Amino acid sequence: MRKLSGLLAVLMLLLYSGGAFAQSSDYEIIEAYKSRRQSLLESIKAARDPGQHDTLESQIGSLEADYTQHQKLLGEGLYPDTFGNSIGALREQLKKTTERLALLEEKKIDKATIETHQKTITVISRQNEELSRQHEEDRVSLEKLTQDVANLNAQIERLSTENAGLLEKIKGLQLESKKDKESIAKLKALTEKLNANIRDRDDLIVKMMDSLFNEYSKSDLTDAQKNNLLVNAQGNDYVGKIIATVDGNVRSVERTVMLPQDVGLIKGEERKVTAKWNAIKPYVGKIYPDQQTAERELARVDGRLSDWKRRIGDTTWKSIQQVFVDQKVDIGMFYTAEEFHAHLLAYLDEQLKKPSRAEYQTFKKKVWDSPIKDQWLPVIPTDELTAKQRSDIEERIALWEKKISALFWRWMLIWVFCAAVTGGILVVGLRRKKSSPPVS
Repeated sequence: MRKLSGLLAVLMLLLYSGGAFAQSSDYEIIEAYKSRRQSLLESIKAARDPGQHDTLESQIGSLEADYTQHQKLLGEGLYPDTFGNSIGALREQLKKTTERLALLEEKKIDKATIETHQKTITVISRQNEELSRQHEEDRVSLEKLTQDVANLNAQIERLSTENAGLLEKIKGLQLESKKDKESIAKLKALTEKLNANIRDRDDLIVKMMDSLFNEYSKSDLTDAQKNNLLVNAQGNDYVGKIIATVDGNVRSVERTVMLPQDVGLIKGEERKVTAKWNAIKPYVGKIYPDQQTAERELARVDGRLSDWKRRIGDTTWKSIQQVFVDQKVDIGMFYTAEEFHAHLLAYLDEQLKKPSRAEYQTFKKKVWDSPIKDQWLPVIPTDELTAKQRSDIEERIALWEKKISALFWRWMLIWVFCAAVTGGILVVGLRRKKSSPPVS
């Protein structure tokens, strides 16, 4: 009986202990779930980065998977809520958080866009202010350019008129053919003044070309501003003024003769104006409304510049020929380096056939050594009168000198012989006179 009572007591103890353990395990499951769910809910609410969405969604899925087997127990422990509702509430909260973060992100983008637009507006505003300032500067610059051109035109016209008067005076003196010191000095002074005026006028026309086309070539000018400059150029007849200046220079070159220093100066002016013209020609072509007109006007200037260069050459050889004429050394007419070389060699060859000391002295001292060799040849380009041609002439002159020298010594020997014979005859005559008996 005692044994039975003890056995019943043990059974009762085991039943009580098992029930208590089961209740304790269910409680821990419910509390663990609540703890994980609460922690996850706080993480969802605290999220600040849209990139966390997938991680949080994954954690909700893990929580649901871990406790699905306990959903009945959790339904009792979460009453009046249910396991499904509590998981759904997490997903609903995640959705709200995601929408909130997306809205914040949009606001950030909108703010950044607004800031970008504001910066762009500021930049555009500053650019507009700069353009307005630049337009005003361009307007003032164009007005100044117009005034400068007017002033330059007046100076060019004054020099052109003065040069025309100087040319008439020079031609008048040259026609008089006076060789006195006063006439020579006056002619020299007039020529120097004319050359100085030519330099000044060329400088003015180059400056006028620069004033327009340096402005036109600025990279920041608008098409409208460039068009205004070109209209200004067309209205002021830049091309006509360039041609008029070149024509004036051609007329000055056509005067009767030039000095060697004149040639060097005028050639320098021709090269300067031609170089400037070649630099601005692409811009000048844009002045005209059509290609055909542009080509015609550009060709006019090119032609006049070529004519200027040709006339310089013509007058140079004309002036060299005048040196021979003044000393009455007739080598014939020549107009080019080739003709000069051929005529001079022909003259020298003729002199070698019948060498004359007087003619040699005149040619050598008054023509060749100076002014031809020391003054004129240096201003003649070597591609015009070559080194070989110059050498040919020098060799002929040297041969002429040898023949004159040989002729001199020949006549000297003849003179000495004649003097000796004459002396001998005189001596014999005197001796005979002394030895003859006196007449009674």
